[in-house]
Formats: sequence, C-alpha cells, structure tokens
Amino acid sequence: MQINGIKGRIEQNVSLRTLSTWKIGGIAEWVIWPKDSDELETLWCWAHENQIPIRLIGRGSNLLFPDEGLKGITVVSTALNREIWKECSLKAEAGCSLARLAQEAGERGMNGLEFARGIPGTLGGAIVMNAGAHGGEIQNVLRSVKVLTEDGGVRTFDKKEIAFGYRECSLQGKAWILEAKLQFEPGNKEEIKRQMAENLEKRRAAQPSELPNAGSVFRNPPGDSAGRLIEQAGWKGKGIGGAQVSPKHANFIVNLGNATAQDVLALIEAIQNDVLAKFGVRLQTEVHYISPV
Repeated sequence: MQINGIKGRIEQNVSLRTLSTWKIGGIAEWVIWPKDSDELETLWCWAHENQIPIRLIGRGSNLLFPDEGLKGITVVSTALNREIWKECSLKAEAGCSLARLAQEAGERGMNGLEFARGIPGTLGGAIVMNAGAHGGEIQNVLRSVKVLTEDGGVRTFDKKEIAFGYRECSLQGKAWILEAKLQFEPGNKEEIKRQMAENLEKRRAAQPSELPNAGSVFRNPPGDSAGRLIEQAGWKGKGIGGAQVSPKHANFIVNLGNATAQDVLALIEAIQNDVLAKFGVRLQTEVHYISPV
C-alpha cells in the first residue's frame, strides 16, 4: 500500500496479538504507524475518500480484537510522541505513554499525574476513556484537546467543552485525539515520587501482571465494586477456553496462553448474566471490543 504523504511504517497482515496487551486477535489487513499528526489526518482523508475501513488504536491496553481479524487500516498512534514541557504544564501528542508522562511529571516536581504511573495506555486513550486510579482522573489535569473530527476537520476543545464521566467522555467514538495540554500544580518532588511508588506497589500486589490482560474488564457500579460482585458470585478462578477470571483479582480476565476473543466474550456474558441474576446489577464493560469489519 502506497499513500502519498505517509512516511511512517506500513505493514500488511499483522497479528493483532502483537498490538494488544491481551495477546488476542486475528490478522489486521494493514497496520500503519504515522510519524505525526499531519500523517494521521492524511490517512483519515485517504481512507474515507477510498471507502476503506479505518480505526485508531494506541497501545491496545483496553481493547479486545476479534478472532476474524480487521479489514482495512488499523492506525497505531505510538509514534506520535512529541512533548513540550513548561513550568507546570505540558503539551503532548496522543501517542505518548501515560505512565512515562507521569514519571516525568514527578521528576519535575509537578503534581497531578501520580495516579497514572502504572496505567499502560497512551495519553489519547486515557483522555477518551477518562482514565483514572487511586482517586485521580485525567480530566483533573486536562486543559484542552486538539482532535480530528468525524468530518475530517481539526478542532481544539477547551476542557469545559468536553463532558466527562466515569471511564468515558463526550469525544468517545466521535473524534481522534491528536494532542492535549495538561496543567499541573507545583509539588514536592520526593513526595510525588513516594506516592507513585506506593501506587505502583499496590497495583503489583493486587493485579495479575504475570499474564496477558487488559486491565479492569467491568466498570464499578455506583457504590460497589465489580470485583467484589464477581467474586461473591463465585467466578474467581473460573474460565471458558483459554480465558480465566484471575484468581488474584476478580475484575481481571487473563489469557492463559491460547485464549480467543470468543472465549473472553463468552466469559464476560456469563459473568454479566450471573451477577444480574444473583445481585440485580448489570455490569457494564470498561474494555472495548472492536467488531470485525
């Protein structure tokens, strides 16, 4: 595939397992790593002009790819990683590692991203799903976002123009994040680093990092914990095919080595139905399944 103006890496017939922290999925017809935002815009326009399916992903840390694979173009944002640091502020492209930005903010004595030190996704993905942990959320430090809209235009939104909720925002499914500006508070460098180290240790102790997973599978229902409900329903350690509810944390589904997307989807549905029957709560997924095209 040759597209004028694209200098980034282009590969054909790529295993989606290599693009997902769950290590699940079939073959992507084309995968492109654009070098900058201009190339991202070029790709979007070219695909729509030629009626080719296209979707944007980051590090694949919150996604379930289909066993059937994906037709068209899968765009990976990780090469969009330019950043400009100023006094208590940052302008960064969507593909920047959120965890690394958190570490850098801490090294600079900037408060606000301590919660994100162990989150494996990109800045763009974090904004789209309003990522959070340990009482913090990305919306708390966001100042503005530059996006590629559904009609192919580029627009900048101030934070006040975006509606945020629990693991969601109004840009979800409506725009591609290009870059964002974050605002921090000055803080004590050693205290920030101590807090990040404590958050990392909590994650390591509670989460099954030894096996492929996509983080928390379900959103916590109001006033409760999805993990608690799943464990109370008796699902901890149980599985379907190669997918298993982690014995370490019931809101994680791990890939034992040969899990398929259908294994995961069947397990998710079984858990949802059982928790609804036993507790009257319909669990909503936090992870996103990308349907085959």
